[in-house]
Formats: sequence, structure tokens, C-alpha cells
Amino acid sequence: MSRLSQTILSGFAALALASASCTWAAAPAASPPSDTALPSWSALPQAEHELLVAPVVERWNQASPAQRQRMLDRARTWGDLNPEQRAMARRGAERYREASVAQRESLRDAWQRIQKMPPAERETAREAWRKMGPRERRAWLDAGGPGVVLPPEVVPTPVRETGDGSR
Repeated sequence: MSRLSQTILSGFAALALASASCTWAAAPAASPPSDTALPSWSALPQAEHELLVAPVVERWNQASPAQRQRMLDRARTWGDLNPEQRAMARRGAERYREASVAQRESLRDAWQRIQKMPPAERETAREAWRKMGPRERRAWLDAGGPGVVLPPEVVPTPVRETGDGSR
């Protein structure tokens, strides 16, 4: 996968993660964090497995068939990501959590607009984004962004001609 701008990819990933992730209750820690590493999943006792999976089981059991399908699709998508893509998604989710309510709303709106774009138009927008510098990206987003306005024409750096007719 070619690299998208961290801002857009992070926003998309954050939105996907925010909508796809389970709602984990922030339970108080049973014991203070220690410097010792916890065992791998396979080394955890069955009781710990059940404790960790219980919130997912509860959410699954309360979900409609369509919600269950989305949960399964998102889990498969996450499984297909390479470590770099997962790290970018985590960073995006963190940025999303730290964003203001207005910024989150803007991200959700942009995500929905982009999802409604035909695939060819969406890819054209991504390609344009990849070619833009930070100022061009900001200007496009300030003007409404993908799905609202076409990307500004990305002008390649002009080639200077020398006096002897060569470039």
C-alpha cells in the first residue's frame, strides 16, 4: 500500500478504530503496574482469557446481525494490516481521542463523504493528496476537502532550461 498522508490516514484509521473498537470499561487496576513483563496469551490462565474477552463477548451478544458482520469485517481488516499500518492506526486513534468535539465531527463528516465517493474518484483524491505539500493539503481541507471540492491542481516543479537549449 502506498503511504497516505499521516493526517488523512490517521484520521481515517482513527475513525475506523473508534467506530470498530469495543467499548472497554476502564476498570481500576487490581494491582499497581510492575516492571515485570506479563506472559504471552498462551501462557495466561484460562480465567484471565475469559476476563479479557468478556467485554467483547457481551458486545457481540448484544449486537444485531449487521453490527456483528461489521465487527467481524473490521477484525479481519485489522488482521490484514502490517505492523507499520497498525502503528499508524494506533497513532490516528490517539489523535482522534485527543481531538476536540468539533474536530471529531469534522473527521466523521470527511470520512462519510469519502466513503460515498466512487472508488475511482476516491483513488484520484488519494493520489492528489500524496502529491501535495502540507500547505496545499491544508488549503484543500480548509476549502472543504475530498467529496466537497476537487483537489487543487498539483503543479510539478518547473524544469529550468539552460541557455544552450538543454534542460
